[in-house]
Amino acid sequence: MYLGKSKNGLTIFVHVMVWVLLGFVLLFFPPLTWDIILPASFWIKQTLNIFILAGFFYFNALYMVPTFLFQGKRNVFIIWFIAAWIIVLVIARIIEINLHVIEDLKAVTHDKRVRSVFDLDFYLFIITCLVLVISTGMAAAQRWQANEKRHEMIEKQHIASELALLKAQINPHFFFNTLNNIYSLTYSDIPLSREAILKLSRMMRYVLYDTLQDKAMLSQEISFINDYIELMKLRLHGHTTLDFNRPFADHDYSVAPMLLLPFIENAFKHGTSSLEKTQILIDLTVEKGSLSLKVFNHIQNEKVSQDLSSGGIGLVNTKRRLDLLYPDRHILAIDENTEKGTYQVDLQIDLWLINA
Repeated sequence: MYLGKSKNGLTIFVHVMVWVLLGFVLLFFPPLTWDIILPASFWIKQTLNIFILAGFFYFNALYMVPTFLFQGKRNVFIIWFIAAWIIVLVIARIIEINLHVIEDLKAVTHDKRVRSVFDLDFYLFIITCLVLVISTGMAAAQRWQANEKRHEMIEKQHIASELALLKAQINPHFFFNTLNNIYSLTYSDIPLSREAILKLSRMMRYVLYDTLQDKAMLSQEISFINDYIELMKLRLHGHTTLDFNRPFADHDYSVAPMLLLPFIENAFKHGTSSLEKTQILIDLTVEKGSLSLKVFNHIQNEKVSQDLSSGGIGLVNTKRRLDLLYPDRHILAIDENTEKGTYQVDLQIDLWLINA
């Protein structure tokens, strides 16, 4: 029996049907097997017992259990439990006396062994215990379900807030540096500066508007990464070699926005040099619903694994976001070789198919 306080018609109907069924099975069916015609007073007593048990059931579940048991007042609740037991039996006995049930049974059965008013109604004793135990258990189950739903809601809100924060934290220094580079280009290459402004504008529009949703089209994410790489080329020195393999998806997929950028941004942060020859390799492929990202770069005397940062997005947070969004649907391998001075990221993600 569900103990919610909903008063809609269906809930009330279900409650009534359950009590009718229990009343018939526990209090009406056994006497029907006695092969005697029982007096009307007996059936009235049994009916009243059902209402008494139902009253104690709901009073215990809706008031006593939340007020005392859930508040840590277990001793008070135990006293109530025992008292309720006794009260039910006393009320049932008072009803028997006023309805003259025992006298009517003796007249019908002609059996002197019919119990007296002072005998314990052991059957009702057991049923009362069963009703109170079920009532307490159901109230506890309802509280547990409510706590689970509340916890799940809080967790979802926490995850949503965390993801919103993580995907919004693109490094602001990138924008400032890019604007400075564009400003310099206006003196030397006006067409290129115009193209750079257009790319930066597309990126800002994507970050400000398209990333508000939980998912973005893969084509948009790839365009964003492509614009980012093109703008980063403006800052590269002649000693750095850049290779970017842009994918061609076989279907229209969706992906969590701003998820791949930290790995690519990290390569540019740690893999460029104005004195030594370095290489940055970005290989992004999409095949049969699986996205594969490989980022390779040289390290300039730094522990990248300690500072994979993108405006606050560290390695731990990036892994956290992958775990939240793609549980059991991604593989991330990071290999940092300090002796060779190389750093490599291999990431595989099972993508969402649009309208799948």
